[in-house]
Amino acid sequence: MTEGGLARRVELTGWSAFLLGVVCAGLAGLEVAIPVLLRRLAETPGLQEDAQLVRLGAAFSQGAALSAAVNAGFGAALVVVGWSVARRRPWSHSALTAVAWASIPAMALLAVPGVAPLLALGEATAGSKALLIVASAVLVLLQAVAVLGFLRFWRRSDVRALFG
Repeated sequence: MTEGGLARRVELTGWSAFLLGVVCAGLAGLEVAIPVLLRRLAETPGLQEDAQLVRLGAAFSQGAALSAAVNAGFGAALVVVGWSVARRRPWSHSALTAVAWASIPAMALLAVPGVAPLLALGEATAGSKALLIVASAVLVLLQAVAVLGFLRFWRRSDVRALFG
């Protein structure tokens, strides 16, 4: 790959990380707002006895604080690091490497709160619950594989040289 092509890929990586940070920050805001909205909705006359709405509100509330905190932290980090990668600041290469590695356990940590609302919405059959859990585990695994694939590119010496 030519140096110009590699530089464009690195810049695209930076802006992609920046955009992902904005998305994470938005998710954090939703994770704070949705439980509040569901509680208010459940207090609406005529909906107070809706068991599914109550289960959904409880499922969102259960992991909302942890999910919001993790997404807000990653969002802030990715905005700063992504901007810095796009500008090729020397420290940003190792910072994005650290954020990428940290994202793997964070994804695993957020899997349970992420699936809980889907389980609350779905029917309580053992087969559908097991299928949802397996599908979620496969998605977390695929995300980890994608991060490792990215790190394989990111740790190449020609990429690191662009930050020196």
